[in-house]
Amino acid sequence: MKQKVKAKHALNWLHGNICVRKCRDYEDKQRVCYERMRSIIAGHEDFLIAHKLFIQVMRQKHKICDLGDAEFYKRDPNFWRHK
Repeated sequence: MKQKVKAKHALNWLHGNICVRKCRDYEDKQRVCYERMRSIIAGHEDFLIAHKLFIQVMRQKHKICDLGDAEFYKRDPNFWRHK
């Protein structure tokens, strides 16, 4: 079983590790997505959830990220070299 974390931690993890990397040139879009996710979990910040399930819920149920699956799950080994 995967480790469960608080919803607020999962939100910050998703934003910092995925949203910022996938939409690095669109800071306004990042902010809008973050605020939408934050409003969804409002009042439930302490709810325990796995990272994978949090991603699925935000993408499939709430339609937060409009990137296709291929682009969303695409790995970028040279991310830190981008400017």
